[in-house]
Parts: sequence; structure tokens; C-alpha cells
Amino acid sequence: MSLQDQARIGGVIALAMILALLVARNRLGRLNAASWMVVLGAVVVAGEHAQFAIAYSVPIITTEGPMLLLPHARLHFFMAGIYTIIGLVLLCVIARTLLKEGRRSGWYALLLALLVGSGCALVMGGWWWQHGSPLYQVFGVPMQGFGWEFLYSYPVAWITALVISYKPIFRERPAQASPMKS
Repeated sequence: MSLQDQARIGGVIALAMILALLVARNRLGRLNAASWMVVLGAVVVAGEHAQFAIAYSVPIITTEGPMLLLPHARLHFFMAGIYTIIGLVLLCVIARTLLKEGRRSGWYALLLALLVGSGCALVMGGWWWQHGSPLYQVFGVPMQGFGWEFLYSYPVAWITALVISYKPIFRERPAQASPMKS
């Protein structure tokens, strides 16, 4: 099976998982389902960005060998992959705690990750490598590469998580008496 077909199948599986969590959100709990969508998106990002940075900087991992990088740049490429994994683990912890508990700080952390991460991926993807996405053809950029079906499932997962968690987190809560007042 070609790498292109594997990416397409991965995209279908990721979208099916997002749909399953969306359908099961009332049974699982909206915030619980949203937090699992964040984890799913993080797995996609790790499988693409972190894996690529690490695999192409360590010659024994990929069959294609290391990228032609200066040793200093190669170290930074490798460490970018490591820190990507650390950041994704922290995002998952935020999702499985703060977002799941209905805290606004968890929701805003996910929104920030979505806007900065997806925004940079879309803009830089348009300039450097489009992963075969038809989105860029609208702007006259010729199709280049493959894999957008899998890679772009993480923004779908994170947007869905934000949407289904919005109401439980930001709805009006009844005022509670302050323990300081007597």
C-alpha cells in the first residue's frame, strides 16, 4: 500500500473517530467527548509533525536516511520534534483536566493552540508544502504533495471540541452565595 493511500485511510479513520465522539457526546458527556477530540488531534499532530522531525534527523529511523542538514540544524530539528511531543502531552493534560472540568482556561488554551498551530500550518503550507490540499488551488497555488486528508483532521477535531464544549463552559451559572458574607 502506498504512503498516499495510508494517509487517506488515516484521514478516514480520524474523521470517523471525530464523528463517533460527536454522536456519542451526550452519552459520554460533552466535555469528556471534547477532551478526547483534543487527544485525537494531538495524536494526528504527533504522527505528522513530531514524527517527521525526529525520523528525518535520526538516520536509523527512516528508510530514506537523514535529511541533508548541518549537524547543528539537525539537532534543532530533532529537538523540535521532542518539544512538539512535550507540548502535545501538556495540551492533552489540559484537555483531560481543565477542559473536561469545564474551566474556561482549558477552552482558551485549546483555542490558542488551534489558532496559532493551524494558522501557521495553513499559511506556511501554502508557501512551502501544501500536502496536496485542494484549498490552495483556490488561490492559484499548484497542487504539491499528499496527506492533507490525515493532517487536516486535527483542526476539525479541535474545532469540534471547542464547539461542543462551548455551551457547558460558557453558559450562565447561577450565582452562589459568597462564603465570606454572613
